Amino acid sequence: MTTTRHTNETVDCCTVPQSTHRDADYTDAGSCCSVPATQTEASEALDEVRSHQTPPEVAALRSAGFRLLLEHGEPVTTQLLAREAGLSETEVTDILATHLQGRVELDDKGRLLGVAGLTVSQTAHQLTVGSETRWTWCALDAVGILAALEATGTIQSTDPGTGREINITFTDGQSDNDAALFILGGYDGGNVREDWCPLVNFFSTTQDAQTWVTENKLEGDVVSVSDISDDAAAMWRPVTDHSSPQVC
Repeated sequence: MTTTRHTNETVDCCTVPQSTHRDADYTDAGSCCSVPATQTEASEALDEVRSHQTPPEVAALRSAGFRLLLEHGEPVTTQLLAREAGLSETEVTDILATHLQGRVELDDKGRLLGVAGLTVSQTAHQLTVGSETRWTWCALDAVGILAALEATGTIQSTDPGTGREINITFTDGQSDNDAALFILGGYDGGNVREDWCPLVNFFSTTQDAQTWVTENKLEGDVVSVSDISDDAAAMWRPVTDHSSPQVC
């Protein structure tokens, strides 16, 4: 793994579900993650995000929405989301407008299109599992979701610096792909979809990633897909595993 250090500029980030695995208490479950540029190990770099707590009702809604989007691949109504999460429609509406503002994607009818990094709207990062296709807000989402699901599938993306197509294969949640991934630092809980996730991308090589990061004056970590997969899986497991304890 290579740590890239640049300016002190910070960019909005999202929070990530984390299972300390390790069968301990769960923390925040969202999309993506961020790392301070001074860290040298991916697991340490993600601690900043892991420290953010999520109320049980928010975690329940997020997990329910993720499952419905993954299974059905279509917008989720407030009524269905409430029923799946065991909440009232009023509670769901309030959570979407407050706790998850900037960390969910809704259509003009108020239906859920994306949560916890998974979306049914086309983005730069496409997931294919079997015959099903979904998308993610950022590169780290894609790795975390496939790894946590222990799925066999592929990620299709594009290197933003060189324009090269990137194809990453996962088998039972594992990948030995040497493509690079840039994780942006500077978490502040802002609008993750618009301000943070667009900068968390895949690259063909570590050098390509470092060049792009330098040119854009960003700070964060450049890691390989294979190196980050286990940590990413632990972050998304509370959302993807139906049998996981309540995220709190």
